[in-house]
Amino acid sequence: MSGLDWDAEATLHERDDDGSELQYNFTELKTGALRDVVAEVAAMDSAQRARLVIAVAGGQSLGVSEILALAKQEGLA
Repeated sequence: MSGLDWDAEATLHERDDDGSELQYNFTELKTGALRDVVAEVAAMDSAQRARLVIAVAGGQSLGVSEILALAKQEGLA
């Protein structure tokens, strides 16, 4: 296990800009347990997940590469 609380509340966001890593202009798409949100992103094709970020309760955020690595590590992909 990665040390993350897989039951923690997580929010899936999509960047509204042109792919900047700056955290502004985000649209909230979904809220749920981290495990569920990571699994949902892992199931998407690369075009769908290109501009997604997961915000985890406690202030951590996960970019697409981190999400996919966690999904693979945890058998969610």
